[in-house]
Amino acid sequence: VAISRVRRDESEQLAPEPGQSDFVPNEFATGVVIDAHGLILTNAHVLGGDEFAQSDFFVTTIDRKTYPAKVKAADPRGDLAVLEIAATDLSPIRLGSAKTLKKGQIVIALGNPYAIARDGQPSASWGIVANLARKMGPNTSESAGESRPTIHHFGTLIQTDAKLNLGTSGGALINLKGEMVGLTTSVAAIAGYEASAGYAIPVDDTFLRAVERLKQGREVEYGFLGVWPMDLTASAILQGAFGAQINSVVPGTPADRADL
Repeated sequence: VAISRVRRDESEQLAPEPGQSDFVPNEFATGVVIDAHGLILTNAHVLGGDEFAQSDFFVTTIDRKTYPAKVKAADPRGDLAVLEIAATDLSPIRLGSAKTLKKGQIVIALGNPYAIARDGQPSASWGIVANLARKMGPNTSESAGESRPTIHHFGTLIQTDAKLNLGTSGGALINLKGEMVGLTTSVAAIAGYEASAGYAIPVDDTFLRAVERLKQGREVEYGFLGVWPMDLTASAILQGAFGAQINSVVPGTPADRADL
C-alpha cells in the first residue's frame, strides 16, 4: 500500500485532497498489509519523528481506495510501526523466513518510489541479496545528530542491490515464491558516492515477535543485560581473541547478578 503523511497545518490548504488522482504528498512511504482487518506494517521513521503529533496519515490500497489511518503502535528501536485503517476485506501478505536467505538469491522489492505508486499500485524492482547481518549505515542528513540508534545498527539487516528509491521505506522484500522475507528500511547514502546500499529488516523470530506486539497495540520489549561493551582492539583480534570486551557493568542488573 502507499502511505502519505500530511502536516495538519497544511491539510486545510491541500488541493487536490488525498485520494484524488492529482494529489502529490510532500511526505510518502510504503506499507504492507498484515491483517485483513486494516492493519498496515511500515517503518517507524515513516511517522516523522518529532512531527508525528502534528501529522495526519493516509493509506491507499491496491483497489485505489484511500483511508485515513491512525497509529496503533510503534517501535523506534526496531524501526517498525503498525497503522490501522477502517477496512475489513484486505489480503495480508504471505510471510516467509529470512533464515533461509543466501547471498546471490534473487529478491523483489515493492514500494512507492517518489510517490509514483500513490494510487495503491506498488512499483517493483529486482536484485539479489548482497549480504546478510549488515549494520545500518550512518545517517548523513542534517538531522543526523537528533537520530537515535536502532537495533539494526548492531548488524541485523539484509543488504540488497534492488533499487530502493525515496519512498520505498516500509515496502516488502519478497522471494520468488511471493513471500515477504524482509521489510525495506533505509538507503545508506554516503556523501561523495553515487551508488547506495539498500537494506531490509529480516523476517525472523525477533521481527515476528515485535509485529505481534504492535498488532496488539503494545510496546515491544527488549532484554537488558546491563553491560557497556567495547570492540576488541585490532591487536587483540590478531592474537586470536574474539567476542566483545566488557568495559563496565551496571550495578543491580542481570549482568551484575551473574558476576560479569
